[in-house]
Amino acid sequence: MVRGLRRLHRFEKRILEVARLQEDLVHIEQYGFSRKADNGFRFPIYALRIGKSSALKKRPVGIVAGVHGLETIGVRILLDFLHHCLANPDFFPELHNGKVGIHAIPMVNPGGIALRRRSNPAGVDLMRNSGVEAVRSMPFFGGHRLSKHLPYYRGNTLEPESRALYRFIFQSFFATKGRLMPVVDVHSGFGSVDHVWWPYASTKEPCRDTPLFESMGRFLKIQAGHSKLNFGPQSESYTTHGDLWDLYYDHYWKYHESDKNWKGRFLPLTLEVGTWSDLRESPTRMLNRKNIFNPDAERKQQTISAISKIPARSVSSIADIGKRLAQPEIAM
Repeated sequence: MVRGLRRLHRFEKRILEVARLQEDLVHIEQYGFSRKADNGFRFPIYALRIGKSSALKKRPVGIVAGVHGLETIGVRILLDFLHHCLANPDFFPELHNGKVGIHAIPMVNPGGIALRRRSNPAGVDLMRNSGVEAVRSMPFFGGHRLSKHLPYYRGNTLEPESRALYRFIFQSFFATKGRLMPVVDVHSGFGSVDHVWWPYASTKEPCRDTPLFESMGRFLKIQAGHSKLNFGPQSESYTTHGDLWDLYYDHYWKYHESDKNWKGRFLPLTLEVGTWSDLRESPTRMLNRKNIFNPDAERKQQTISAISKIPARSVSSIADIGKRLAQPEIAM
């Protein structure tokens, strides 16, 4: 646990560094706590609000990471991306001039990061925790309730981390009218290429915004040059019980079902950084649970640089999504 705590403290220090880059634009708040660890300690969950107050309310976009405690590359991508946005105003001018506001949770599962495990301190896999039942889920891998000591355990109720993230999403996006609101959740560990997934994970039936998601994918592939990203609903890759974004997405539309003229769009996207090519090249990485979910050191830096725009580059994946889809002229 000592190594995990050191990593957690490094990330918390970086969150503070990001907040201090532009103190007039960044607000940091404690948004909840993790499930209690065995020693009774509950790890705080921090949120960042970046941008002018009017933009945060009227033109919000989101990014979260660290839902799985072993997938620390997502935390690094998120923090490096935000650092670059704030340190280089010309990269994302819409953030600085009040046209877009970013809502972020860098570590949804700080207890998992500290304990160096995929699950939260109670042994629950948060991406199997929503209670949504899949039409036909993969056995075991897609979520189970056999034992908290086995991976992919669903739990029996929404965990504190899942509730904190729901509250964050509800308060940040549900009331915003007439906007497209992408929220990117950064993960790693599946596949040999990087994926961008949209709902659903629980069924192969298309969600109501499938045409819009498909348009986003075409834009990012063709116009923004991200041809190596694989776009599609998560169910094209595999189906699971308990996906949090399935729950939040359906609740968004249930919340607005009485308003037949509602034109807002809450658009959850999961960026999944693939690592299987690394395992083929070095099968011994399978023996280290952290390595299974993160690229090797060289590719990790390449991935972080490519996605979070550390070297000079014309377009960033997440910035493209935020800047393009937050514009009022995009048809819905």
